[in-house]
Amino acid sequence: MRSNDQPRITSDDTTPQGLWTSVSRRRALALAGGAVLFGACSDWSAEKPSAGATTNGAGDSVPSSDVATSLNTSITQLPSASTVPAPVGPVAPLTGRPVTDTAMLLRVALVVKVSNDPGARPQTGLNDPDIIFEAWGAGPTRFAAVWHSTDADFVGPIRSCREQDVNLVGGFNRAVFACSGGNPGNIALLRASDLLLIKEGQGPGWQLDPTRNRPHKTHANTALLRSNAGPDRSGPSQQFRYRAEGQPSTAGLAISGFNMQIQQVFAQWRYDIPTGTYLRSQDRAPHVLADGKQVSTENVVVMWLDYEPSRIDSRSPAGNSTGTNAAMVFTGGRLIGGTWSRTTRLDPFVLTDIDGAPILLTPGRTFVELPNSGKGVIRGKDTFTPVV
Repeated sequence: MRSNDQPRITSDDTTPQGLWTSVSRRRALALAGGAVLFGACSDWSAEKPSAGATTNGAGDSVPSSDVATSLNTSITQLPSASTVPAPVGPVAPLTGRPVTDTAMLLRVALVVKVSNDPGARPQTGLNDPDIIFEAWGAGPTRFAAVWHSTDADFVGPIRSCREQDVNLVGGFNRAVFACSGGNPGNIALLRASDLLLIKEGQGPGWQLDPTRNRPHKTHANTALLRSNAGPDRSGPSQQFRYRAEGQPSTAGLAISGFNMQIQQVFAQWRYDIPTGTYLRSQDRAPHVLADGKQVSTENVVVMWLDYEPSRIDSRSPAGNSTGTNAAMVFTGGRLIGGTWSRTTRLDPFVLTDIDGAPILLTPGRTFVELPNSGKGVIRGKDTFTPVV
């Protein structure tokens, strides 16, 4: 701890000027309603953390699970999230936005596995899905993009499935699941589930990018992929809870965003006030898509999972997406700490604050980060650093 008693948050050359600030410990305590926000006498660095853990001012290692626990138990809601008005009338189940065409509610959800390998970048279509999950893969992370209220003509590169997918996206009511292929054991698990597995080349919708080589050529049209579903499949139930359209977030703490090392990817999210969205960078550069636009979203939800080796392939991780664990919700330029819970794979994720009240998101898209808690069989090296 320095003599002036001020935790310092530093900048780097990839961060837009003005997003970083120093905040006194007294101010942090006030913002947190009298509780310690980032851990007493901690020196949170915005620089990329070393492998294994964040470090505090004393040089002690702070695993991401401990950071989550510390934040989870220290953040006071200002006011409780439950006091904010909820939407009135029908809303899209995966965005919370008002719906005028109620027939859209019956449209089946579509899950597309999109690669985040360095060779797969820049990707196409990641600014259009209602929800995106980023989970551990077999090296770099992999995205599960969930489409319902919108479609895109060209999405990819599309890669293979994993065992953890069966549980992770089970709450979308028998969704169509599109992937390039996969381990025979994982394919068998998906086929035995209630998901409608569509592999590359099966049914309409598949396209190849002539400018790319394997394994990054596979792309698809989401509306055509969805057309593989029969009339027995219907729309998803509501996944999260939302504020009314245009209702500002008042719960939690005003905060710019966070840095996170998730498996081999260093992700950074910053709130952009003019657009009311969070902008993503990864590996110290803006995460820009093939159309030149930076990845953005209205909400970022961090849900820690306990990871273990896949039963199908021990080299592949499988995150446990049922039960309960720590969560951090970034919405409307504010941070709300709490937990996620889910009884079975068919249930939606429930986000609650430290008082047990439901956390309400901004109507719009949601990006869900799934870092390793370090409490499972796989002792992860993920780190989490909030940025004021």
